[in-house]
Amino acid sequence: MNAVEMPSPKTPQNGQGELALITRLLRDYIGGRLGAAICAVLCMVGSAIMTGALAKLLEPITKELFTDKNPTLLLLIPLGVVVVVIVRGAFDYGGSALNNSIGQSIVADVQRDMFRSLIRYDLERLNAVHSGQFVSHFLYDATLLREAVTKGIAGLGKELLTAIILLGVMINENWRLSIASIVTVPIVGWTARSLGKRMRKATKQSMKETGELSTSLMEVLDGRRIVKAYALEGHALERIETGIARRLKFLIKGVRARALSQPLADFLGGLAVAAVVLYAGYESLHGRLEYYQFASFMAAMLLAQQPIRNLSQLWSVTTEGIGAAQRVFDLIDTKPQIVDRPGAKELALAPPPLGTAVRFKDVRFSYHEGAPAVAGITLEAPAGKKIALVGPSGAGKSTIFNLLLRFYDADSGRIEIDGQDISTVTMASLRRSIALVTQEPFLFDESVRANIAYGHAGATEAEIVEAAQTAAAHEFITALPNGYDTIVGEGGLRLSGGQRQRVAIARAMLRNAPILLLDEATSALDTENERQVQEALNRLMKGRTTLVIAHRLTTVLDADRIYVLSEGGVLEQGTHAELIARGGLYARLYQREFQDNEPVSATAG
Repeated sequence: MNAVEMPSPKTPQNGQGELALITRLLRDYIGGRLGAAICAVLCMVGSAIMTGALAKLLEPITKELFTDKNPTLLLLIPLGVVVVVIVRGAFDYGGSALNNSIGQSIVADVQRDMFRSLIRYDLERLNAVHSGQFVSHFLYDATLLREAVTKGIAGLGKELLTAIILLGVMINENWRLSIASIVTVPIVGWTARSLGKRMRKATKQSMKETGELSTSLMEVLDGRRIVKAYALEGHALERIETGIARRLKFLIKGVRARALSQPLADFLGGLAVAAVVLYAGYESLHGRLEYYQFASFMAAMLLAQQPIRNLSQLWSVTTEGIGAAQRVFDLIDTKPQIVDRPGAKELALAPPPLGTAVRFKDVRFSYHEGAPAVAGITLEAPAGKKIALVGPSGAGKSTIFNLLLRFYDADSGRIEIDGQDISTVTMASLRRSIALVTQEPFLFDESVRANIAYGHAGATEAEIVEAAQTAAAHEFITALPNGYDTIVGEGGLRLSGGQRQRVAIARAMLRNAPILLLDEATSALDTENERQVQEALNRLMKGRTTLVIAHRLTTVLDADRIYVLSEGGVLEQGTHAELIARGGLYARLYQREFQDNEPVSATAG
């Protein structure tokens, strides 16, 4: 599956420059940590000053101890060096601890913002992008962003301050030598920027390949039963190895660009040293430069080589982080299309059996342009009645559920609950009024108790147990190693298919919603459990409005009304007996299902 770009309505993909992205990062995520950030900056300034002081101390060392041979400073100057080193170490520790704490906190905030945005995405967008891509953003981009904050932006500030302080020492000693020493600085800056662009391009490509690799890994693991059953291990291995090789290619490009920055900086620094030595020798021969001044100047210059050398590498790290920040902000800024309208009200429902009627009025919808999923569907589910949706695959049955839950908005037409257009009420109140049980139940990798309790926040233990008993799940749950505290595993795979389905039904029962959506909720159960659960569902459906997607017609023989769908439209409607007597599509489907068991009868059901 190819990576899908996630455009942002606020942030065009290439609309923000590096400075704008850094500014936003600082504004949105460091503003709340201003005190810690100021302390970190002060530590950086203190460290830079102490580094400059070390270089400056070489002047009295060479002059007072070696030239003037002043015994009074024999202990004082070395003590001063020790004090400067200790103070610089304290500043370095404080700055590093604060920077890393700020960086980790920022990443945590960014991840929270990403998930807040992600969890509100429309189902269409979530379906369009593989979950592996999102995982890659959360992990890989978050790491790059942390590196950019802790090593990149903060490191650039520290190294730049240190270089400026040392340049001040150099100018103080001899401004002419300083000019000779900085001639290579613009070249270093240009080189760092050029390498940074290469790094950003390589990082963007490696990020894309990381997402692809994550997608492939998740698909292989999710489909492990099919991989094993069809002996697809070789194909899976080839696919993963290809993804690793593609990702490695771009990672190596980035590594080479990063590795090139240091030798280039060293080479240019060596040229600067050669220029300074040449000019200093000339000045000394003409009596315009004392050797202790030259010693202090060279110390400052050599010390400045390290921050300048680091600047080129740190710019590469910052560039990678800027690319990650662009992708992170794209994800954060993307807004869902299906939202509460201005002035949306709570869904007002009369208590059953008086209320909760569902109506579709000439509803049309397409997932893809030119391919309607539902084409002018009109149907009604009176309050407290059981309505069945049957028909071949692709007839639009699941789409009706999706539209009623507002996972998607209809292209035209109107969907009502008790006369209220669902697009005018809050989605929270709409979805609170509906309980859904799907054909393939999904359970979280948590306890059985937690999975049932998701049906109703704040449910008591007694209510959870009652729901499980009603769903014919209590007996097998208590037989599990830890009973209701048993962890069900990824997707509930530690339970059988029938057990998962009964836990999901218990969750829906606990929700106690006035509208039930059942997508063949008993399909995974054996005969005995199906009978028990069907009896429980019948009790639950009493007085409530129920829409059932039926793949097995035996489950809807008692439906108050059956809608037969075909190619996105209602082909037939009526009771089981009426539809059998009509001899249309429903009768043919019924005959096909039961031709080996019983004859077709107009009175069946």
